[in-house]
This record gives sequence, C-alpha cells and structure tokens, in this order.
Amino acid sequence: MRKVILTTGGTGGHIYPALSVADELRRRGVEVLFVGTSIRMEKDIVPKAGFKFIGLNIAPPRSIKNMIGYVKGIFQGISLVLKEKPDAIIGFGNYISIPVLIGGVVARKKIYLQEQNANLGGTNKLFYRFAKKIFLAFEKTYDDIPIKFQNKCLVTGNPLREEIYKIKGSEERARLKVEKNEKILLITGGSLGAKEINDALLKNWDRVLEDKDLRIYWATGEKNYDEIVKSINRIKIQDTVRPYFDNMINIMAAADLIVCRAGALTISEIIQLGKPSVVIPYNSIKVGQYANGKLLKDVGAAQMYKNSEASIAIEKAFELLENKSELDVMKINIKNLKTENAVKKIVDSLDIWRN
Repeated sequence: MRKVILTTGGTGGHIYPALSVADELRRRGVEVLFVGTSIRMEKDIVPKAGFKFIGLNIAPPRSIKNMIGYVKGIFQGISLVLKEKPDAIIGFGNYISIPVLIGGVVARKKIYLQEQNANLGGTNKLFYRFAKKIFLAFEKTYDDIPIKFQNKCLVTGNPLREEIYKIKGSEERARLKVEKNEKILLITGGSLGAKEINDALLKNWDRVLEDKDLRIYWATGEKNYDEIVKSINRIKIQDTVRPYFDNMINIMAAADLIVCRAGALTISEIIQLGKPSVVIPYNSIKVGQYANGKLLKDVGAAQMYKNSEASIAIEKAFELLENKSELDVMKINIKNLKTENAVKKIVDSLDIWRN
C-alpha cells in the first residue's frame, strides 16, 4: 500500500486543507500519516477525523528552551521519515512541518508543498528548491518564486471540503426558510472572533433592528460571545448570534453578502461560492491576510478596509445590501478567480501512482 505523510498544524487554515487532501488519498486506498505537534489543535482535530497522528513535542522556536526542543524535533522528524518510508511527503506550511520536510530531504523522498495564502509562507520559502511540485492557491504567488523554479508550480486553488462543490445557495436559503424579500448578511471574524468587527456591528446595531428585511448571522467568536450578548439590548426574531456556526458553509452559501477577515481558507470558500464580500484583513503582515483580501478587491469582487475602519466597513455592507446591481457585478467579477476542484488536482499530480 502506498503511504503519504501530511505535515502541518497550528491553525485551521493549515489543518483543514491537509485533511481535505487526506480524505481523497484515503478514498484512493493510500495510507495517510499526519504529523503535527503534541500541543496544538491538530492533536485533537486529526484523530477525530479518523487519521493516524503523530505529535512532535515542538513549539515556536522563540526561546532557548523552545529552540532546544525544536532541534530535538528535527531529529525526531528525520527518524520518523526513515522509519515510515513514505512514498511522498506533503507540507502545508507552518514551522510545524519543517522537521518532517528536513527528514524528507535527508531521506531523498518526494516532497510536495501546498501554499494557502497569496504570498509564499516562510516554511515554503525554505523548501521550494527541494520540492517536486508546489501547489499554489493563487496565481499571485508566482511573484514570490524565482523564475527557474516556477516550472514546479501548479495553481490549484485551496483544498476545500468536498461538500462545498455540491452546495447550492437557493437550496440553503430554502432550508433556512428565507423569505423572498429578505437579505442575509453573514458577519464572522473566524473561530477566534474579531473584536474590531464585533464592536463595529454593535455600534450599528440599531440599524440592524430597523431593517425588517435584513437577517443577520453573526459569529462573534468564543471569547467575545458572553460580553456581546450582554451588550445587545434586543434582537429581531430572525437574527442569529452565536460564538461560531458549525454549518458556516451553508450560511455562506445562503448569504447575500459576507463581512469577514481575509484568511486564506475563508477567501477560497468565498471564491468557490461566488459571494460578494467586505473584507477586513487582520493587521499582522506575517499572517498574509492583506494580500489575500487584495486579490478579491483587485478584481472588483470585494470591498476592503483596515481594522481601524471596521465601522465604515459595516456601514458599507448595509449600503451594498441596498444595491443589488453592485452585488451582481461583484458576483460576476469573482468568477475570474474560481478554480477546479483543488483536492483532486493535487492528488492527481502526485508522482506516486506508477507501479
């Protein structure tokens, strides 16, 4: 049986694309081993998804203690690759994937990389020279790769859950019992929430209450939920405020407009679903959200604002919901970014299928 090691962790933006690829590999009869850390969210998420998981005892190498642990982790990664003898290794970014990728280089295994963001991440910058192929979510990432290595690149889009390719907005609106004249606005700052976005919506809450044809789905984040519920004086019966929505994809499909951060996975889901959006990227340059959001803005598929402009962004969202023609133009423009099923494209491109 063929065996592939997938390695990454730390955040859902790295983990869920890897799990989407893992599902397809398993469906094709490939043994999948996932390697992450023993301290981050992947240690719970991956086993729950039914995959064999090995957690390395590593943390970001920002202190002497962590650096010593990280060096030990690199030797663990090398040892693990030599022991498991995989047919291929796929790294999905983050410092967590470095030990196993080093193991792949040492053991001369086939290495593949997947980049979720518009800008190439630090780990993938270290290893693209050694990779057989680099799977890019966006065309723009070519700018970060020297010309002599660009023949290794393939723009696939981000690996997404299979269900997103089958979902239909009209069916989801019917399931949510949306009235014909109702407009749906989804507001989310991701699983952790976004204080700036939450505060901006609270500031404009009277406007939400006044518009009887507006239905709000607001994911506040776990950390902010209790405080926000106390701050809301009243709520319309059709509005829903939760820490997070387990059926987020379904609500996204039903929405007329989405206000959100610009995480790579969120942007890819918006593109696949063809949804107009107002994006408020997280400020940190390291996260790469600004470049992700700019992709949508540059093709006229989204409006983009800074954190400090969150209140203006919310006001713009209300304006857009009253302007069907502008929303329709944004829907047309976003089609320019749509790709095929990234999961199948990535798995088909692995050089492991020959006897």
